[in-house]
Amino acid sequence: MKKTLIIFLLIAFSLMGYAEPFAPVGTSVAQFLTIGVGGREVAMGEAVTASSIGAGSVFWNPAGLVDGASNDVYAAYNKWPAGIHLGAVAYAYTNERLGTFSLNAKYLNFGEMEVTTVENPNGTGDMLQMSNYAIGLSYGRYLTDKVSMGLTAKLVNEKYGEHGYSTVAWDVGLIYRSDFKNFKIGMSIQNFSGKVQFSGTFIDYSYSNSYLTGTEIEFDEWSLPMTFRFGAAIDLINEGSNKLIAAIDMVHPNDNVEQYNIGLEYAFDNMVFLRAGYKISSYEGGLSGGIGFKMNMIILDYALTNLGNLGITNRLSLAVNI
Repeated sequence: MKKTLIIFLLIAFSLMGYAEPFAPVGTSVAQFLTIGVGGREVAMGEAVTASSIGAGSVFWNPAGLVDGASNDVYAAYNKWPAGIHLGAVAYAYTNERLGTFSLNAKYLNFGEMEVTTVENPNGTGDMLQMSNYAIGLSYGRYLTDKVSMGLTAKLVNEKYGEHGYSTVAWDVGLIYRSDFKNFKIGMSIQNFSGKVQFSGTFIDYSYSNSYLTGTEIEFDEWSLPMTFRFGAAIDLINEGSNKLIAAIDMVHPNDNVEQYNIGLEYAFDNMVFLRAGYKISSYEGGLSGGIGFKMNMIILDYALTNLGNLGITNRLSLAVNI
């Protein structure tokens, strides 16, 4: 067990060593993978690496799968700016002897977009066909009574018109639980994969040798948005019907500067939840909040997020625990 923790930490810290002195934005594809899903998680400022549980945890840290119900159904919806919609679904099944298995998916819907060209800047009349999705198979289990580990293998696909790619990416995570105030430490690496290249060729209008001669060139290779997450959560209050959880995350992506997230969740009688969070180093907005309700087997969570100049977004998630 100690060897597993040491290896995971060595990998994580080696990734952190590649920190850039500036934000290397625009250097990875599949950005829909970085959009947070889940009313609870987003409302807490995405500080949930150590506290996300059940089927929805596969989108943050698959080690949290082990704390869900025997049969866990999860669905999330995001209304994004510019008429973009993001959705996620997951199903998790727990076998007491083998562990927890999950089938999950995440997709992005751009809506219709008309094709424009240099010759027809106002549109050709044709509509651009686009697809963005990731389909994953996850597994989680307890390594000891206090440590769980999770792993996800997922097929990632992006296609814009005739150009696209498909690749396999991996997520891996750990959660350690202590007896002191339910203190947890969580770590995960998301979207670990080799570089990808869009299919086909194109005329590069920023390169004179291409557009003057009509010579088409191949696309460059790009990385997926690989992200290392490290977080902790603790019960500040756990008395009778009242419970207050505080959480903090450090998020290190390969295409941006480090992000620090903090979140709070107040629960009354494990039925009504109030949440708030803040992304400390966010360039736009960063404040979030939300509410949740648990009614027997059904959990409904809602989050409102400030994206600065991009406005306010709404996130909704529904879980059914059987």
